[in-house]
Amino acid sequence: MTHPVRCLLGMLGTDVHSKGIRTLATLLRERGVEVIYVGEHNTVPGMVAAIAQEDPDVVGLSFSSGGYVDYTRQLIEAMRAEDLGDIPVMVGGGIHPDDHAPLHAAGVQALFGPGTTTDEVMAYLNGLRP
Repeated sequence: MTHPVRCLLGMLGTDVHSKGIRTLATLLRERGVEVIYVGEHNTVPGMVAAIAQEDPDVVGLSFSSGGYVDYTRQLIEAMRAEDLGDIPVMVGGGIHPDDHAPLHAAGVQALFGPGTTTDEVMAYLNGLRP
């Protein structure tokens, strides 16, 4: 029997536009994904602690304001420092196309912008299974 994908979702910093990630959490749960939603206003150390505790298969971040390249880079570096660097990170929200390359260079495996369908996210998550 295959276990459901465990997906930890959260937001870093002071971004308060959480409707998208809360909706995604619901839609993923409806499709059998085990979602751990850690909410808004997380710090990098707090998010890394949650990742270590929850042992997700994937981490998802959502941003609708600036600073996401730095926040994401800091999170991935902190994950690596705690031997959590093998957990893939996906980022969604209002991501400017010019920032795709820096995010991928930082270690982000998947980017989902406005208009992304649940099927597209599920295809990525299902692709994580061995």
